[in-house]
Amino acid sequence: MKNVQEARFTRADYMLLPEGFRAELIDGVLVKEPAPTGWHQRLVREILLETVACLGRERAIQSPIDVFVDEHNVLQPDVAVLPEDAPIRRGAVEIAMPVLVVEVLSPSTARRDRLVKTRTYLRAGVREVWLVDPDTRCAEIVTTAGTRLFAAGSVPRSGAVPGFALDLGALFAG
Repeated sequence: MKNVQEARFTRADYMLLPEGFRAELIDGVLVKEPAPTGWHQRLVREILLETVACLGRERAIQSPIDVFVDEHNVLQPDVAVLPEDAPIRRGAVEIAMPVLVVEVLSPSTARRDRLVKTRTYLRAGVREVWLVDPDTRCAEIVTTAGTRLFAAGSVPRSGAVPGFALDLGALFAG
């Protein structure tokens, strides 16, 4: 049995969790968060619908879905956009590394999403990480070249996924 203070969990340890146990493996630490709020899930749904409308249902997927980054990182983005040649295959445990991920920030996860998960995604080859902030009604698009901030009501466009844009005014209406 692993000493909790010394434990660094691996992907193999993570795979022993029961199906449906919502957690992430971040730098070898098993992180379990409470379920997202209804508002958070509504925003995720709207972002997914925009993604599907633009790209088709084969390339867009919403959480919970495991993105196996490496031996000590298994992340669950709110929305992931897969490469054009990598549809989700029936029965497959793994998906291709996304080209774009979206994280809707929550007070309990914003710091980790912004600092740790974004860095991990970019290091793994994700081309863009979108951080959507319900409190400020703004969005950030983070790439290896830097961060672009988009104010409430603007329409950020992806540089990684041609044709994908998100109307922040419409997203936060209601």
